[in-house]
Amino acid sequence: MSFIAWSSVSGRSREIAGALGGDSRCFYDFGFVDRRFIPLRYVASAVRTVLYLLVKRPRAVIASNPPIFPGLIAYLYGRLTGARIVLDSHPVSFGFDEERKVVTWTMPLHRFLIPRVEGTIVTVDSLVEMVGKQGGRATIVHEAQPRWELPAAPPLGPRPSVLFVGIFANDEPVHLVTAAAWQLPEVDFQVTGDLRKCPPELLEEPAPNLHFVGFLDQAAYLDAIAAANVVMTLTDRAEDVSRAACEAISARRPLIVSDFPAARRYFPSAIAVENTVEAVAAGVGEALERYDELLDGAEAARDRQRQRWDEQLAALEELVATA
Repeated sequence: MSFIAWSSVSGRSREIAGALGGDSRCFYDFGFVDRRFIPLRYVASAVRTVLYLLVKRPRAVIASNPPIFPGLIAYLYGRLTGARIVLDSHPVSFGFDEERKVVTWTMPLHRFLIPRVEGTIVTVDSLVEMVGKQGGRATIVHEAQPRWELPAAPPLGPRPSVLFVGIFANDEPVHLVTAAAWQLPEVDFQVTGDLRKCPPELLEEPAPNLHFVGFLDQAAYLDAIAAANVVMTLTDRAEDVSRAACEAISARRPLIVSDFPAARRYFPSAIAVENTVEAVAAGVGEALERYDELLDGAEAARDRQRQRWDEQLAALEELVATA
């Protein structure tokens, strides 16, 4: 099987494909983020996707969404070859973010594909129900267990470190972190993400203890997690089950997440905060105050996540089974 993604981040596709004994390809040609040039990136990625499928000839394909185009290409390939096709549909692909114009315009394609593919991967039960109402079959799959292993979290030093993991997506309230940093001058904050996507106002006179580290490759990202005392990931979207949160649990780091039912269910050991500056600052303070307690429970939290993944992997293997 093959997992195809049109994304700048290849970890999810690589790890899930590896768990299934398959191959993955992540196409993000030219690296354009300017919306005027994204169509050119899509054209190049489409050509490479078609060539890849014709050469590789997989019997099953998982295609990331959004954008919907890898899924559409995979569906057409499946019609020609009989391959089993599965959509990996991020919550944003269901049209919750009106600012994502490409997603909004292509929603009819998503609705067309849902009942015609083997299944759709989603994050929460409400999306399972939504797919079912559209005539499709959905299963919840989060993140595969990573192949890396990090040492235990470092002890608290005179300046604790908080790593905020994000990509400057529309649902990430990064401004809460930049404001909270002013309230906690004794804590160092690092914020990840391609600075070309960062709102310019956040870069104007940031707090002296806040550092924008840019988009990190895999090695640098793991180094950043290893050096952090606490990992934080925030969202405005209730359906989001963050990959960064899963990685923090795998790394046995204290975790701060936005207070939504899905986050509480899947990350019960995390500190859940409302999306306000005061709550974020208080959450950081609580994580540092309870640091030793959170570390004591980190191994059990990782074991729970591994068990959940084993169950999800079994469901996913059924979707892509070609025997």
